[in-house]
Amino acid sequence: MTLPRFASVRHVRLLAPPKVVPRVYVDTPRTPSLLSQAASSSCTRFKPTTMRVSSPLLAMARQALATRPIPVYTPLGGVRFTTYGSEYQPSQRKRKRKHGFLARLRSRTGKKVLVRRRAKGKARVSH
Repeated sequence: MTLPRFASVRHVRLLAPPKVVPRVYVDTPRTPSLLSQAASSSCTRFKPTTMRVSSPLLAMARQALATRPIPVYTPLGGVRFTTYGSEYQPSQRKRKRKHGFLARLRSRTGKKVLVRRRAKGKARVSH
């Protein structure tokens, strides 16, 4: 197969015809129960026997959809833990030591913060 000048190695997959014939799987129960017999007798089932392939890309897409069923037990977003909101547990002591009024008075830049907030007219100048 000769490639056009613009094609590279990764384009070969797209230009080559599909090597695998797409299969269609029909979901049939292995052991028929009374419920499945009643359902199959009251409804007509559509069982495709042949599949027309119009292009290699459509054939690959159909094959991917036919061979990989979506599992029912996993959510669409993937596996997620059920603990919500337990990550952040604030400590009053750490907050006061870092942003408290006495901590602001101890440093030169902290005093500037207090002056700026008083000039703005803030009722609470710090924690």
